[in-house]
Amino acid sequence: MKIVRLFQAVGTAAAVAAADTNLSLADSTEQVGTVHALQERLEGSTITSSTTSSSSSSSSISNKYRAPFSTDAPSDIFQRRDTLSDLAPIANMAAELLTRPLPTNKWWGNLIHTTAQDADTVATPAWANPYALKLPKKAPFGLQACYPYSYRSMANEVNGVVKYYLHAFHNDLTLSATEFASTEPDYEIYAFSDEGVRVRTCVASGGDSCMDSALVNGMAFVSATYAGLTAAIHSEYAMTLTDSSTPGKYVLQLPNKQTWVVYSSDTSASFSIDSTGSVFAASAAYTGTLRVAVLPEGGDHSVYDDYVSCVVRGGSFVMESRTAYSFQWETEGTGCDRTGLLHFALPHQVEVMADARTSQSSGAIVLHSTTRGQMVGQVTTSSSWTLTEDEAADEVDFYPRHKPSPDVVAQIDLLSTLQRDIDSHWSLHTGSWYFDGKAYQKYASLCLMAADSAVVGEDTALLSTCLAKLEKLLEPFLDNKLGSPLVYETAYKGIVTSQVFTARDVNVEFGNGIYNDHHYHYGYWVTASAILKKLDPSWSGMARLETMVWTMLRDVANPSEDDAYFPTFRHFSWFRGHSYSHGVTPMADGKDEESTSEDVNFSYGMMLWGKVTANKAVEDLGSLMLRLNARAVRTYFLMTSDNTIHPPQFVPNHVTGIFFDNKADYATWFSAEKYCIHGIQMIPVSPINGLVRTKAFVQEEWDDVLSKEAIVTSGDTSNAWLSLLLVNEAVIDQADALAKLATVAMDDGLSRSWALYNAASRGGPSASDSTSTVATIEASGSSSADAMDASVAATATPTVDQEDAEGAKIVTAAAPTPAPEIPSTPATPTVETNVPDATSLSTPATPTVSSCKRSGKRKTAPATATPSS
Repeated sequence: MKIVRLFQAVGTAAAVAAADTNLSLADSTEQVGTVHALQERLEGSTITSSTTSSSSSSSSISNKYRAPFSTDAPSDIFQRRDTLSDLAPIANMAAELLTRPLPTNKWWGNLIHTTAQDADTVATPAWANPYALKLPKKAPFGLQACYPYSYRSMANEVNGVVKYYLHAFHNDLTLSATEFASTEPDYEIYAFSDEGVRVRTCVASGGDSCMDSALVNGMAFVSATYAGLTAAIHSEYAMTLTDSSTPGKYVLQLPNKQTWVVYSSDTSASFSIDSTGSVFAASAAYTGTLRVAVLPEGGDHSVYDDYVSCVVRGGSFVMESRTAYSFQWETEGTGCDRTGLLHFALPHQVEVMADARTSQSSGAIVLHSTTRGQMVGQVTTSSSWTLTEDEAADEVDFYPRHKPSPDVVAQIDLLSTLQRDIDSHWSLHTGSWYFDGKAYQKYASLCLMAADSAVVGEDTALLSTCLAKLEKLLEPFLDNKLGSPLVYETAYKGIVTSQVFTARDVNVEFGNGIYNDHHYHYGYWVTASAILKKLDPSWSGMARLETMVWTMLRDVANPSEDDAYFPTFRHFSWFRGHSYSHGVTPMADGKDEESTSEDVNFSYGMMLWGKVTANKAVEDLGSLMLRLNARAVRTYFLMTSDNTIHPPQFVPNHVTGIFFDNKADYATWFSAEKYCIHGIQMIPVSPINGLVRTKAFVQEEWDDVLSKEAIVTSGDTSNAWLSLLLVNEAVIDQADALAKLATVAMDDGLSRSWALYNAASRGGPSASDSTSTVATIEASGSSSADAMDASVAATATPTVDQEDAEGAKIVTAAAPTPAPEIPSTPATPTVETNVPDATSLSTPATPTVSSCKRSGKRKTAPATATPSS
């Protein structure tokens, strides 16, 4: 295996880039669907990789929303470190890409992430959906494709409910060559876009004997273009050729009940199955393209015929406006503007896509993803999709939509509680960017309340006290001298904790040093800083604060390839609608996301930061990201009883727990307690929680799960997790929540006054449409009232530390309707991990009964051990 750490350059393959794909479309659309039409599409005029035959998105992404936050080198306050690839080696990446910022948290990360001990022996799949893909380290070599929905397995049912489901990876078909039979080829990722990568697989001895593939989110075909090789398809099964009546088209039946269709652009080539049944090979050297696709259950052999001559090569996210975005698919083939590109969409996309085909549409082609439900094939002749995320009639920004009424403020003694919280001991010296960030947002939220006349009346003294205390506390942060300073890491290119280098341990700070959880960690700092800038825009430390915040934003959500110092959208997947937490070590079940509320907190903070810095493009980008994120969370992560995304036996859990590309695991990385599994989806408490947590969901979750937890039934006021559950309960029983919040222990990221304030604002009868004003500190030092803007907000995903959870409700579009999934043969029970030895079995954490506080190191497996694929 090529490991970039060793800088082993890969020779070869220029020929593949220039190889003809020989795919074309028949001259007349009337011929579509006939045998004659298919043959003409397969053997007609050629298509090369030149831009003249490709619909490319490269120019369309240069709009105002994707303008760089900065193109300057990161400030000198961030020391440079260049040895991360010693701890987290990079595999299969073309040498010429090493000077570019490398994606660290993408769905295809397993193709480039490895460990020193596994580099030459272990390959982990990437989950493009509907297919899973692998670059195997053992024969048969090539591009291995699996339709994992066929291999779903579940945990044993307990009272009709399962705690996890997952899918095994099998070698259904491998696009290969006879030249790869005995020697591992060189794999090389030589290009990447927002939505995928391009891979060359070449004879190890060098030269131009290669095959070229593009791996893209939602692709309908797995394809390879050959030059100088003898094409072959391998399977772990004995294949049966059931139909070869149309030149260039072959139908292969597998004993696992799958049927695959193979298309050859060279219709004169001769293919046959060998005596073992496991190899389907050309009789001579092959130049052209092979495309394979699994048939939907009961699908006709011809369902893909119309679309074989349009190949997707990549895709880019384009933001059209605050409420609209598109995917511009990079395509090749004359069929693209005739019959169109066939590409699969996820359920949350089908809901909001212009002219979307649904599973009920006539002629719909439906396959299944692993953990995100049905995928419906969309056909476009413009090589683009357009989607919208509308804003609610009245949106939320810094403050809740409904503030507590004066009567409730007095009844719960909110002002006195706020004064005590502001007078209490504050600290930012935990040595953790996650825990310190939680504390910073907690303290900044106190200042927000101190600026609200609904709480303090006309008095501004408490606000001045709060801000002075907060600003003094932040001084070390402004110069990057807080705890373990952040450094600029130059292998992947990003801002990470220096602890990873001083400790030589990838697990410290929840793996922040290997790009785990940055959106969780830095989201707290961004959101809290937006609050501070709103309340005291002329603070003397503001310029230094802005340097820190903009750098964190660039690290997590840089929108532009013009920024040579950070990759674009490190964590967030615009295709999946949510972020990935896991960084640059391999994971057997793909990337994962645990704390959706902390994910939302980042986009919320980004939107607020754009607002207070008067950067409308950043505000709009954060707002769109926030609303898309909320839709994805409501669709895939938080389950009401009518959810059809997940198996019916899994839905009663109501939250997915750790959500992998290949597995949904009702667990956390740090505890097996149910109140932790649910509570991690509630932190931090903020006005934006309700955008995600609808009243219907909160009611079902409370009735079916949380109300039965011992810490609730026994009124265990010593367990700080109860504070999060109670703020969430306020959506459905405000009086009970307010009464209990007066005495319960508080989560370390939540103050009592902020808990009461939010609980009293959660749409119950005690909340009112208050017309209170918000005080700010102006340059003169005097205070003035300004009307609140209505805007959207979000909550960032959690690292594996502690938590502050909450759930609220906000006026928003109707929650999306989910779709189902399927089974897979259980794989060898190896539990995935967030550390390098990602495929080794790990001992589950022992759950503590009274608390599930997170530690600074991420566990090597979920707290309830489950098998991996």
